[in-house]
Amino acid sequence: MELRTPARPVLTYGTYPFLAVVTGVVAWAVLAHRLPLAPDAAVGLLALTTVAVAFAVERTNPLLDRWQMTGDSLVRRDLPFIGLSFVTEQIATLGVALAAVRLVPDGGFGPVAALPVVAQAAVVLLALDLLWYGYHRAAHTLPRLWRAHGVHHSPSQVYVLVHLVFHPIDLLVSRFVIALVVFRLSGATPGAAFLAVLVLNLQQTISHVNSDVRTGPLNFVLIGAETHRWHHGAGERVNYGSVLAVWDIVFRTFVHTPRRVPDALGLDDPASFPDPRGFRTALAWPFRRASVQ
Repeated sequence: MELRTPARPVLTYGTYPFLAVVTGVVAWAVLAHRLPLAPDAAVGLLALTTVAVAFAVERTNPLLDRWQMTGDSLVRRDLPFIGLSFVTEQIATLGVALAAVRLVPDGGFGPVAALPVVAQAAVVLLALDLLWYGYHRAAHTLPRLWRAHGVHHSPSQVYVLVHLVFHPIDLLVSRFVIALVVFRLSGATPGAAFLAVLVLNLQQTISHVNSDVRTGPLNFVLIGAETHRWHHGAGERVNYGSVLAVWDIVFRTFVHTPRRVPDALGLDDPASFPDPRGFRTALAWPFRRASVQ
């Protein structure tokens, strides 16, 4: 489907730069000790701010009305999964933090720790996204993994809160196991990990916004709304990256079609997967028979 000329160009072209600048300023202020805020608190505050801004933008300037959040989807699907995701994220984050305290020195270790903090963060993001890319493709190929990951793809809409609709098994693998491996092996300092998490949170949130948010050539560097919505397209097998476009480009799964959007989102065969608004059924689905998308 072809997009028209933006109705609100300030929101179309200004939303992402605004959020990126806010994230960058807060990151600098925390690392330079100009802001009396712990890194964990800064991550949480920026995550809430990004979700709030993205939510306001998509309600003010929706891309497609049929992709909008409804009261039914909010109450029966989004809020239950968001609550469970929050608990799962806290457990995973605590596990990573405790493991990092035991396994990674405060100043990091190895050649990565000798790099400037921004370069360290770039290395961490490259490694994280390579592992996530591999897991993500496997989750679309292997039936047992798909039974968990498919919860995220079963909605026929994409809007900002959908980025929190995940099965806990999927979250634990993608957040805890992969993050722990990367932070343990890379030797990156806590400051670099802080920067990497901020970039991760920004991209994963903005990539699900139901608004005509455009980032131009940056789409070939970072995964955003214009590219990630194609990953959610029914029948599409593209754009598996979570943050960076590089691995999709390397493995030839990258698609960027400016000013076009998928005709439909969700599953090829919706009947092959339980409606995630049936919360308990969706949670039990990984332990039952299911097809691959």
